[in-house]
Amino acid sequence: MQQGWDEARRFAAQSDELKEALGVGNGATLTVEPLAQGEHNSNFVLSCDELPAKAVLRLNYSSQIGLRNQASYEYEALKALAPSGRVPHALFLDDSKRIIPQGVLVMEFCEGRHLSYDTPGDTDTAAALLADIHSTNPLESCRLLRPRDPLDEQLRECIRLFSAYRAWAHADPCVVDTVESMLQRAQDTLNTVPPAIDRNHILNTEAVSDHFLIPNDPDKARMVDWEKPIVGEATQDIAYFLSPTTTIWKVDFVFSDNERAQFVQRYWDAVDGRFSRRGFDERFGAYVQTNCLRGITWSAAATVEYRSPHRALKNAGTEARLGLYLDREFLATLTQRFFS
Repeated sequence: MQQGWDEARRFAAQSDELKEALGVGNGATLTVEPLAQGEHNSNFVLSCDELPAKAVLRLNYSSQIGLRNQASYEYEALKALAPSGRVPHALFLDDSKRIIPQGVLVMEFCEGRHLSYDTPGDTDTAAALLADIHSTNPLESCRLLRPRDPLDEQLRECIRLFSAYRAWAHADPCVVDTVESMLQRAQDTLNTVPPAIDRNHILNTEAVSDHFLIPNDPDKARMVDWEKPIVGEATQDIAYFLSPTTTIWKVDFVFSDNERAQFVQRYWDAVDGRFSRRGFDERFGAYVQTNCLRGITWSAAATVEYRSPHRALKNAGTEARLGLYLDREFLATLTQRFFS
């Protein structure tokens, strides 16, 4: 049974505010069915005879970015990006933890399949979607995090994540040495690139294939799972999408150099002058390095966490994939291609 199902059903049954927000009577019975479970959230489908369309109820168990009110943060992101037409409509928020101990976010259920790197047209759809997301200017009142230097902070995050693995009694010394060398090379690169010029774009920061839902009409594709958005440089999302540590998360696929260049060009064609390219190319290579490192160091930290009996939520698919990122041959390939 998916974790949190009992809590989700209890919340749906007891929250009059939820029923009011959805436009159903207090006496209505909301059906709750499992949808998907990640490392920090558990998702369920809400349906009811009185509802014109299904909704998604999302329970939050922890925050990747150390927030006390993670559900509220995701709600803020969906509201800020509503003008793009590329995210689910946010329908309801309860971060009080009064009925159940988790924060609750309810949003529109979006139809579609996950992006496939091998399916013709899917990466074109992703380029257009990301262009629309990045072209949505955040209001001054937007409360999403705004790193002073997103590139530097991403590298600092990688160093922090890897510290847990480095101190672990079961750490592989060869992995430690290799990743330490990669971190130093990324620092050297960062020291040579110009400062950020344009830091006013809402980023998903985790542009993995599962976050893209593509229906029959690709113009209606949506991006879901807004756990850790920030306001920063568009370069970060594009480098993340193209990183081999992103694409191999679910399938054994890596963009070639030519495919990466083609995607970047399709993305800028889709932007179509809505914002400037200034600074993008100069900092892209540095973001490629830090995004590779984020995948590696996150997996290293998760490897330590998954060995702990105290972790609240575990994903079997994640656990099975973690070892790939710390494989010596894989790390050597990344070093040769992106860090030499």
